[in-house]
Amino acid sequence: MPDTHLAPAAEAIARVHLPRLGAEPENIRALIERHAGENWVRTLALNPDTARRFASYFEDLFRVNGARLPLHERELIAVAVSATNGCGLCEIHHTIALGEALGDAVRARRIALDLHLAVLSPRERALVEFAVKVTKTPKQIDESVFHNLRAAGLDDADIIEALEVSAWFNHTNRIFIALGVQPDEKYFFRDAQDAQ
Repeated sequence: MPDTHLAPAAEAIARVHLPRLGAEPENIRALIERHAGENWVRTLALNPDTARRFASYFEDLFRVNGARLPLHERELIAVAVSATNGCGLCEIHHTIALGEALGDAVRARRIALDLHLAVLSPRERALVEFAVKVTKTPKQIDESVFHNLRAAGLDDADIIEALEVSAWFNHTNRIFIALGVQPDEKYFFRDAQDAQ
């Protein structure tokens, strides 16, 4: 029988009390393993239904193929929203993913550090401005915003997907900020390796 004692406070990765790895229910273990035992999935796994719903949406939204927007644009939106909201977990995770999608970890970090100074294409700039507006002032989105997105080469179906990614990351950020989920240590070690 697995050890179901709670992790010591020194190992706290969130504001909720997590069982040690291996103590989770059998039916959720594969989900945790599929996501490399990362802190976010371990935290959500306290409620298996929440973890399954969340992971299913995440996996579908960030699949490499089969979406309207290329992966690097979806990751760009994730970084823009997470940086705007101050969600350290999502910001570092998706900055790394953006770097992988772009093939340029340094550019991804520059984007995350300062959206205003980042060198972006007109289409990327339009997506970032839209994502920030969805995050901060959604009632100010009007026809001119849609006109700017169309002028940057997005059609209406693309705009709906950009909105979906922006809104979903606002949802995600609020969950992980409120739960106080800590970024995994591997994110920092990887970041240091990329910089060398």
